[in-house]
Amino acid sequence: MSAFSGSLKNEYIKLANRKKYIVFLIIEAIICICVMLVQTAANKALSGSVVVQISNMAMGMLTFFIQVYIPLIVFMACSDLFSAEMQDNSIKAILMRPVSRFKIFFSKTLAIVLFAAQYLVALLLITSVLEVISGGSIRDFWLNLGAYLLDIIPLTVLVLMAVFINQFTKSSSLTMFLCIIIYAILYVLGIIFPTASGLFFTGYMQWHKLWLGFTIPFSAMLSKIGILFGYGLVFAGAGFYLFDKRDF
Repeated sequence: MSAFSGSLKNEYIKLANRKKYIVFLIIEAIICICVMLVQTAANKALSGSVVVQISNMAMGMLTFFIQVYIPLIVFMACSDLFSAEMQDNSIKAILMRPVSRFKIFFSKTLAIVLFAAQYLVALLLITSVLEVISGGSIRDFWLNLGAYLLDIIPLTVLVLMAVFINQFTKSSSLTMFLCIIIYAILYVLGIIFPTASGLFFTGYMQWHKLWLGFTIPFSAMLSKIGILFGYGLVFAGAGFYLFDKRDF
């Protein structure tokens, strides 16, 4: 267990030390501020008043970030920890440590999940602060927190998919391209064929909507849980198999 936690810490630090991810975090805050300013200007134009109250900005911003922005961060992080390290052969130094490939693979994967969750937490805090600044309240903070935590589940499946794709090539740019294309295709197919959207895990990126507010029968929820679990199990198992059998 200590070997796994040490490997996890090392992989997370590698991501955290890359300046581009700090820039993306700043961009996340700028996007939220810009949205607040646009809403302020729109409300002022309509009411003639500078008093603006933003209604639950945390949930309003979640759709874009969980479906577009954070997936791009995930694809980039997966490429950095897998295909990029295969490309420059730095993965060999990691494999020389007294840590099994199983622990290395899943410590990298979990580090990416935690890193993606960090962007969700930052989004919740930024939007909550902006909501207070605008004169609103954060009475729905705990409900919003629950929604954000629920959305980490499909985000984990997305990470596992990206890690799986990373096992097919050593080119980080090609891997990034493949992740974006495959994710986009699955997402668009879910829109074009709404009756089949439930078969694609991308249709559950806003997982909280199935649990909060309007609820569906628990029997139907079990099938959806099974779909997400199945995708995650397949991606994790196939990804580790390819990683374990690869000759570095």
